[in-house]
Amino acid sequence: MRWVAVLILFMLVKPAYALTSIGEVTEQIGDASITTQDGDTKASAQGEDVKSMDTIRTAVGRTAIEFVDNTRVDVTENSKLVIDEFIYDPNTSTGKLALKASFGTVRYASGQIAKNSRQNVQIRTPTAVIGVRGTDFSMTVDETGNSTIILLPSCTGIGSTRICVVGEIEVSSDIGTVILNQAFQATVVETAKSQPFEPLKLDIDESLIGNLLIVRKPLEIEEEEERLRAKKLADFLGFDFLEFEELDRDYLTVEDSEWQTDLDFDPLAQDYLKNVLDMINEALTRLMASALSSSVKGTQLGIDPETQIGLFDQEPDWVIRREDGLGNFFELRLNKSYGYNINMQQGDFEYRDYQLGDGQNEIDIVQTQ
Repeated sequence: MRWVAVLILFMLVKPAYALTSIGEVTEQIGDASITTQDGDTKASAQGEDVKSMDTIRTAVGRTAIEFVDNTRVDVTENSKLVIDEFIYDPNTSTGKLALKASFGTVRYASGQIAKNSRQNVQIRTPTAVIGVRGTDFSMTVDETGNSTIILLPSCTGIGSTRICVVGEIEVSSDIGTVILNQAFQATVVETAKSQPFEPLKLDIDESLIGNLLIVRKPLEIEEEEERLRAKKLADFLGFDFLEFEELDRDYLTVEDSEWQTDLDFDPLAQDYLKNVLDMINEALTRLMASALSSSVKGTQLGIDPETQIGLFDQEPDWVIRREDGLGNFFELRLNKSYGYNINMQQGDFEYRDYQLGDGQNEIDIVQTQ
C-alpha cells in the first residue's frame, strides 16, 4: 500500500510542473504546431501558452514566442525548436534556460535570464553549443546538422530614436570555440567533432535570414568552405618526400642488425607510389564525403531548384513538401523505417516515381485548384 501511495503522489506532482506556462505565442503566421512532453499536439495560435519540454514545429508558417523573462524566439518556416528547460524567479530576474534548434532557422533575443544568469543559458544545435552574453543571433541547421550561427544587432526604438547595440556570443563544438562580437559575424560548425570556422563578416540583408540560408549559403561561407577544402588538400600534398635527414644520424651508434648493404636491396621490389596514392585517395574521399552524404538513394536533400520539391531529414521522419508559387502547397511526414514511391500532381506540375528507400509503399498526391 505504501508503494501505491508514493506512486500516486508522483503522478500528482509531475503534471503541476508540466502545466506551468512559461510564455506565449505572440505572433503566428501560417501553419505551426506545439507538441507537449506527453505527446499531445495542438495547432499554434496567437496567445497560446508555451510550457517546458514543448516542441514547436512550423510548416508554411512562422511562430514568435515571448517567455516570461522577455526572452524572444522567432521560428521560421519548416523549422523545429525544443524547449528543454525554463526556470525563472521574477523576484531576482534570474533562472535557467535551455533550448535546442533541431532544424531550420531560429532567431533568439536575450531576456532577463541571459542578462542576470548567463552561465545558466544553453542554446544548442545538433553540432554546436552557443554561450549567450545578452544579445541577438540566428541559428540555421540543415538536414545534415551543419549549423550556421550569425550574430545580430539588438535594436530598440524606431526612426531617429532607433538604437542598436552588439553583444557577444561564444560558439563551441567538442574540439574548439570561437567568439563572435561584431554585427553579422558568422561561423559554421559542420560536425560536433570539427573546429568552428573562424568568424566571417557577412554582407547580408537581415530580412533574408531564414531558411534561404539552407538552400543558398552566403557567398562568404561558400568561399571559406572552398578555402578550407583546398587547404586540407594542400597541407597533405605539401609533404616533402625528398627531405633527407640521414646526415644527422650517427652511424657509429647503429647496431649491426640495422645495417643494410646494396646487395640486400632490390630496387625493383619497392613500390614507391603505393602509399602515396593510397593517402591521396583517402584525402579526396574525405573531401567528397559531405557531398555524398547529402543524398538519399538518388533523391537530393534540401529543395531541388528544378522541381521545387523539398526533402528534409527531421528524425525520425522524412518531410516532403512543395509550393507551386501561387500559395498552394502539400507536405508529407513519413516514417524513415519504411520505403516509399511517390507520384505527385500539383496543378500543371507532375512528377512520378519519387523514391525513398525500397519504394514498397505507393503514395499518389493530386492537388488541383
